Amino acid sequence: MAARTEDFARSLIVGNSGSGKSWLSRELGERLRIAAIDLDSIHWEPEGFEVARDKDAARLAVRQIAARENWIIEGVYGWLAREAASRATTLIWLDIPVEECLENLRLRGARSPGEVESFAALLAWAADYPHRETSSSQKGHEEIFMSFSGCRARLCSRDRVREFLAAVPLR
Repeated sequence: MAARTEDFARSLIVGNSGSGKSWLSRELGERLRIAAIDLDSIHWEPEGFEVARDKDAARLAVRQIAARENWIIEGVYGWLAREAASRATTLIWLDIPVEECLENLRLRGARSPGEVESFAALLAWAADYPHRETSSSQKGHEEIFMSFSGCRARLCSRDRVREFLAAVPLR
């Protein structure tokens, strides 16, 4: 069955840090003319990646976005992704090997000069993806993926991500 643009009206993308979620959400957003929302912007206070937002406020923000007609939401935070999953038309899990994720993070580098220590922590956190027992782990994302009843795709390589994107119809 060929993909239809309406299948992607509300797309949720999960995966490890460095898996390519932001890139895919931007590319998908351009094809579909839908704005992409990064869960980092909801999870963290606006000052940066040092202070987490109140969890109830973050959940409410995701539910408000998920109530919209069209959206692309991407992020590693399984506990926030779950807030949007019931409204999603498509779930995409970027289950990219950890070493590729770490290489992508290293290529991207720290987002600002003041983030050198937090960048080292991000690398360690991404490396632990298959071993963590949280909703933001490989196991947590698999649980979200397996319980999702809509259109879904588990993409395990860069080639599969490119093939998947090429099959998405333009809007």
